[in-house]
Amino acid sequence: MSQNLHRTRRRAHVLFASIPAHGHINPGLGLVAELVERGHRVSYATTDEFTAQITDSGAEPVRYDSLLPGTSGAQRSEWPDDELTAQRLFLDETDLVLPQLERALADDRPDVIVYDVAAFAGLVLAEKWRIPRIQLSPTYVFSPGIEQVLGMTQDTAGKREVRARYDRYFAAQGVGLAFQDIAVPQRAIVTIPRGFQYFGDQVEDSFEFVGPMLSERAFQGGWSPPDDRPVLVISLGSAYNDRRDFYRRCLEAFGGMDRHVVLSVGRGIDPAELGEAPENFEIHQWIPQLKVLSHADAFLTHAGMGGVMEGLHQGVPLIAAPQAAEQFANADRIEQLSLGVQVDSGTVSPDELRDALSKVTKDPDIRGNVDRMQQEIRESGGLTRAADRVESLLEG
Repeated sequence: MSQNLHRTRRRAHVLFASIPAHGHINPGLGLVAELVERGHRVSYATTDEFTAQITDSGAEPVRYDSLLPGTSGAQRSEWPDDELTAQRLFLDETDLVLPQLERALADDRPDVIVYDVAAFAGLVLAEKWRIPRIQLSPTYVFSPGIEQVLGMTQDTAGKREVRARYDRYFAAQGVGLAFQDIAVPQRAIVTIPRGFQYFGDQVEDSFEFVGPMLSERAFQGGWSPPDDRPVLVISLGSAYNDRRDFYRRCLEAFGGMDRHVVLSVGRGIDPAELGEAPENFEIHQWIPQLKVLSHADAFLTHAGMGGVMEGLHQGVPLIAAPQAAEQFANADRIEQLSLGVQVDSGTVSPDELRDALSKVTKDPDIRGNVDRMQQEIRESGGLTRAADRVESLLEG
């Protein structure tokens, strides 16, 4: 679609609703910026912890209080790693957030709502106010066989209780939603390439696989390598990253090598706790990951989908060290597609870490597959296709 056509569409009010977590907010920031660039007014429901990122993208923050981990009102310090606990937590969050959004937006209703796969308040609000909606999924979407891959096939009393609780909540809100609408939305923008989705050729056309929609993220700052040595990036993400023993094994494995290593240990660890760093290491609590990956030739990652997509977007082969939840399915997919290798962070030895690095940086099959996946990402449409899809909802 040409820029002229973009300009002829009416200026709309678009609401983004997400949960306060980097892996859910970051994948959509580029889309926010693109819609703002096209002349739309974008509001973004968020917490104090993410207002800087939201403002930098050009959106107007709509602040709410949350009970999720990492926020000032958190009811637990860590994200749950089992399905039922997570689903209960997200419903409690919905119950808390929805009335806040209703009050904040009562006199400024959006024309379209873009809601994260876990931001059920956005889904319910759209249904209540009869506003067009589209889900933004930073991970796998429903496809035949996906439940087997994710280990979610067995029906239990706990699952039935959770489904019933959601259905009661939806009924109490006076909306015609059911638990199934969470997993199978009317329509969705998916920020992974179809080739990375399990059974991607069987996913319905209402799911638009646009690939990662990455922006410059100027608010994160820059980074440049100190010399011309190859760069290894190590990060276990923003959750499930309290792994001091693993980081020490990385220091032993890669210390003294003829390469530069950037290690991100998370906000909860003081780098000094790991002891004296080898000369070729720099250790931080947080890094501008996308910028650092643009200089890397290997990425040792927890295999969170956001990090995986950032690495593949930059054409970087992966060493997956999954920690929790869907990260194990992501790591398996990385190996299936020969985009890298998988290690067990709990037991992997320094020698095995060095072997993994040698494998991903020297294997021509891995290199070729990473290049092909990077090309598929480039051809998936990205920001332009995603923004066109959101704008198409304004035409009805």
